[in-house]
Amino acid sequence: MEVIEIPPQEIEIPQRAIAARMGFKGIGEIPDHFKPIYEELISLLLKVSKPLIAFDDFVPSMDNGEILIDNVKITGILGKSQLGKSIEITAMLITLGEQIDEEIANFHQSGDDLRSFMLDSIGSEFVEYVARKFDASLRSKKSLKGSARIAPGYVDLPITLNKWFASKFGKAISVTIDPESFVFLPRKTISAFIGWSN
Repeated sequence: MEVIEIPPQEIEIPQRAIAARMGFKGIGEIPDHFKPIYEELISLLLKVSKPLIAFDDFVPSMDNGEILIDNVKITGILGKSQLGKSIEITAMLITLGEQIDEEIANFHQSGDDLRSFMLDSIGSEFVEYVARKFDASLRSKKSLKGSARIAPGYVDLPITLNKWFASKFGKAISVTIDPESFVFLPRKTISAFIGWSN
């Protein structure tokens, strides 16, 4: 397992992505009367977030037609379509850390639901773009062909796989999991697989 930290200032995220996450689809940018708050919250996120990535490579095997890594089965059509021909699978857990969760909660508790909502949206998009930057870095270094990056909870890839991610990588980057919902804590945390084939 490896752990890397990416300075948040290195993450480039288009404003249109955050605007869409906030519900301003089709506009392509944050409306003018929200921009001062948006810029304030971007500055706050860059100050408090600590993007960390824990990852490792696994050689998969097949068990009754299902993909097996580290004694965990990756079931479902999505997993088979993207990872079924892989000779190597990279698993990753990515977090922004707990302080951004605290800032979102503080805004909510103080009655500032607008800032709470906007920071939550910015954080959700930001952690995705951390993943994209790391994804691109992996692809630039690997000589193999990479699959799509797929995450538990999407299509039919079981969200219960997050329990494995938390047990495998969580301690290294201070991530735990809600045992009932399989949601990571801190909440701005995502997991993913990328399969590599010839």
